[in-house]
Amino acid sequence: MSSNQRVVLRADGNSLIGFGHIYRLLALADILKNHYYLIFACHATSSFIEQEIKKSCNELVILNGELPFKTPDEISKADEIDFDLGDILTGNEIVVLDGYYFGLKYQQAIKQQNCKLVCIDDLATNYFVADAIINHAPGIDKAVYKTEPQTKVYTGLDYAILREPFFGNINANKKNDAFISLGGSDYFEITLKLVLALNSLNYLETLHIMCSSSFPKKMMIELEEISSKNNNIKLYNNLSATQIVNLMDECKYALVSASTVLLESYTRGLICFTGYYTNNQMFIYNGFVKDNKAVGLGNFRNINDDVIEKSFATSNDAKILKKPMNSNTNIQDVFSTL
Repeated sequence: MSSNQRVVLRADGNSLIGFGHIYRLLALADILKNHYYLIFACHATSSFIEQEIKKSCNELVILNGELPFKTPDEISKADEIDFDLGDILTGNEIVVLDGYYFGLKYQQAIKQQNCKLVCIDDLATNYFVADAIINHAPGIDKAVYKTEPQTKVYTGLDYAILREPFFGNINANKKNDAFISLGGSDYFEITLKLVLALNSLNYLETLHIMCSSSFPKKMMIELEEISSKNNNIKLYNNLSATQIVNLMDECKYALVSASTVLLESYTRGLICFTGYYTNNQMFIYNGFVKDNKAVGLGNFRNINDDVIEKSFATSNDAKILKKPMNSNTNIQDVFSTL
């Protein structure tokens, strides 16, 4: 591996598709930053995220134009965006794509630039000409991917893309608190439903709730009002990876979407409750629930007191990680073999 080798990280985020793609590539940047020259390309995003990108990447390129403003479930192959890395690629780069707008034509344009291509994917709906595909959900049959013969598919928790602070010794002395995170958009206002249900059931001491500036304003106002009246409900925004780890290490439970935050919570040894609200979360949801690594809450849009009450009755059966997961060595190996 050479620090002169350029790696272009391409992802986007907004209040509808969320910011998970960007944060996943930020985690990847944290893994690769000591070995490659990193360029992050995206459309304009929040100032906080742009500052986070600059911490791990050598360059940040803000692209012109806008994405179709759709939820992940509304996006189809017809929404594939035009190739927009022509001014960045010189040939021989490694390009990493994470998102739903990068279809076959976009991939082919990258390969025509004599670049290596890595796709981080959690849907398996496209045809892939990539050199490598990474899907860190457990229990995936690699045969679900339609690829070129030379494409290598890497799946499972051995290829978890997590920032370095999430690895390391797990705190065994956790409080009866819960870490709650539904992603950076939460346009279905699930966070509020969870908080109201958990607060009424009185199972937990303190609820630690991750918030975002992209949350619906009405929901955010209600959360702030509830928090102001309850000392056991605390709101957080714009935390670093280290701060999130410190917060998780106080908590015995996690109630999180079936996304990277579920992997993070499991890695920190929390008893995980998870649900889904878009199709792209199904691989991770099914894998964790089938392996009993998390308690399944089903479709988060249908969450209520009864669902949570029943899930807590079965939570003692969930597997809890006692020792740290492996480091990011396997991800580094994927890139070193390209």
